[in-house]
Amino acid sequence: MIGSIALHEWRRQRAGMLFWLLLGFGQLIIAWLFFAQLQAFADLVPQLKASGSTLGAMDLVIAPTLNSLVLLLLLGTPLLAMGSLAGETRSGRIAIWLSAPVSGHQIVLGKSLGLWLGILPLLVSGTLTVATLGLGVDLDWPRFAVALGGLLLFSLWLGCVTLLISGLLDHPAAALATNYGILLFLWLLDSFSSPDAPWHWFALLPHIKPWFQGLLRSQDIAFFVGTGLAALIATSFLIARRRGEV
Repeated sequence: MIGSIALHEWRRQRAGMLFWLLLGFGQLIIAWLFFAQLQAFADLVPQLKASGSTLGAMDLVIAPTLNSLVLLLLLGTPLLAMGSLAGETRSGRIAIWLSAPVSGHQIVLGKSLGLWLGILPLLVSGTLTVATLGLGVDLDWPRFAVALGGLLLFSLWLGCVTLLISGLLDHPAAALATNYGILLFLWLLDSFSSPDAPWHWFALLPHIKPWFQGLLRSQDIAFFVGTGLAALIATSFLIARRRGEV
């Protein structure tokens, strides 16, 4: 049942023009940034060799491009999520889900997986574009695999969190604005808070940057898994409350 709900959510996204615009423009931006970074790297190669620097394509091309992909996922996921629970509440279709013979957690898991399937094509196309560099230079593939694994975890987390905000609000535009506000705050939190501050644990960048260095740390996994599960539980509670079960 969860799989059926996920496929239904994915088909709903795919039927809209927004999905294809996001995928097309996202791929164009990633390709342009990738080739711009590649050209800058080619110009720097003689200087790097002369200075004996250990910096390579992974540091100067792959990591910056994947960091841009993270930003695109941050911008794109709320656009898809606003049409989920908030959009269905606005249109009245949420009543179908509330009366369906499925549990609240099945609805939430299915819709969050459907959101992930919606942003997965952009993630896959972006990483494949970056991976083509391996055809011409010797890449650190284990480090690349760690970065890819981290991005997959991050995209799943985005689906969980943006769905929660979509479930809290009745208007798609309000859900979009709130999601952008929260994600922007978490993205910039590292810039204006001390590393010793207790709330610094919620800053996104310190949990993402290590992936591009080939580090898959337990505290980063715990952050995304823990907060993602908390978002799923909270959304399931919202569904149960709308059904009058709590």
